[in-house]
Amino acid sequence: MSATEQQVPSWDFKSFAARYLPGFSFSFLGTGLVLVWIQCILYARYIWVDSGLTTVAINFARCGCIVVLGAVALHRAFSPRFENVLGWISAGLMTLGSLLFFVQSLFPSLPFTLVAAVCSGVGLAWGGGMWITFYIRLGLREALLAAFASLALSTVIGIFIGIVEESTAFFVSMLLPMVTLVMYFQAQKTLDERERRGIVAPPPDDVYAAEPRSTIVRLVVGIALFSFVLGVSRGFPFGESIKLSPVFHLVQHLGVTAAGLGIIWWTLVKGRGFKFAVLWQAQLAALAVGVILLSTLDPLVSEVGATLIAITNLFQVGFLWFVSYDVARHRALPPYLILGFFWFLHLFFRESGRLAMWWLGDAGGAEQMLIVATMICLLAVSVGFLLTDSIPRVRPLFAEVCGRCRFRTETETALREGRLTSVDERVWRPEEHGAAPLAAAAPVATASAASRVPTAPAAAIEPPFDREAYVRERYGLTNREAEVLMLLAEGRSSSYIAGELVLSDNTVRSYVKNIYQKLDVHSKQDVIDFVKAL
Repeated sequence: MSATEQQVPSWDFKSFAARYLPGFSFSFLGTGLVLVWIQCILYARYIWVDSGLTTVAINFARCGCIVVLGAVALHRAFSPRFENVLGWISAGLMTLGSLLFFVQSLFPSLPFTLVAAVCSGVGLAWGGGMWITFYIRLGLREALLAAFASLALSTVIGIFIGIVEESTAFFVSMLLPMVTLVMYFQAQKTLDERERRGIVAPPPDDVYAAEPRSTIVRLVVGIALFSFVLGVSRGFPFGESIKLSPVFHLVQHLGVTAAGLGIIWWTLVKGRGFKFAVLWQAQLAALAVGVILLSTLDPLVSEVGATLIAITNLFQVGFLWFVSYDVARHRALPPYLILGFFWFLHLFFRESGRLAMWWLGDAGGAEQMLIVATMICLLAVSVGFLLTDSIPRVRPLFAEVCGRCRFRTETETALREGRLTSVDERVWRPEEHGAAPLAAAAPVATASAASRVPTAPAAAIEPPFDREAYVRERYGLTNREAEVLMLLAEGRSSSYIAGELVLSDNTVRSYVKNIYQKLDVHSKQDVIDFVKAL
């Protein structure tokens, strides 16, 4: 760790750039171009935010492919060779789907639409999903940067996709699948090179294996209900796709761009907390307001509501991707299984809602108001299931950046047992009734932030003679434990170490205890003698 990292971090753009950009590559934003391809194909260049039953067919094809791939992965995890073969096949199918849609637009009498939809949906299932195998190698903060920067990039490009000629949009869509595949390979190669220089994120753990079944039930019900209402609202009130005028189309894109960049600024530039529950509630509120505005049936007010719904629909893609990543990092299952689980829930129930609204499209005024009431009630139930950060119980989602999360006893147990090491130090502990946060004075780095996100060339982070790297590899110490060990070997006190590494005193004591156990020593003098003997 460099001297800069060991000081209290300065939260401004200059520090952000120095901390995150040196090891960052444009290829990390490949999911943004996948979203651009989706915009070209599924959303008719955003003049309509949903292209009707073609979108439904594509997404149900995706669901079917997700189920098949999931069944195969449950039997046997994919090998790297198989993943690469799937990548090429998926890119080919996505390109073929784009070509068939283009030909169909030139010759409307041809029966290519269904074939194009199936090719596009099946190809997209892995063509987009394969990126989770890249994300899983990133620490949470760098993954947050990549995910929401990709979302913002896609919406900025989407503005121009909505302006250009339809044929130009199709030509772009034919090019993008292979471009994103090359970016995927380049992103993986970049991480390989970083790891050879010693810049490695801690390996994923299996802390969520201890989650009760009620957590799964609440996640399934909450996401399913939200997605179903989202699907219904996208076809309200007459079953047709929501049409946006060019001005509101621009507002939609700028809104999602601002949300994505705002999260990066708030969390990584300002160093503030980023909670799952807050973002979930914000999306629920935006969707509820959008539904209520749609119910007025006033042209202008309804279009404002449709824009809110469209913003929520787009933002949900980036948000759910990041949730999938965070869960996959803490569950010992193939990451694409976790991603497939969340994406199947989202797509299946959203498109089911879209079909339901299409079926009910001829409803009269009273029936329309009943549909609105039903949507509001379903959203209320979704709020009840996913209202707070109380699930998952063992580790709150986005724990490394969650700010003053309320950690449960299960989290404390996981920390003591070493099953969980990456948590935000600014937490309220349930045992300390009315106690102040452990380090509320200023934003702090997480227990593994420095190890997860590259901030300097490898030569700058390796101590003299590689003693720190040696004890990590030889005795199984984490990056932070090795840093604490080096300071202990200098005779530093726990309070000094806490200030130097921006940790709480309790966390330092926990690390010291782990170090003693792993090195089989019993005092600070033993530690000093141990390091001198290296």
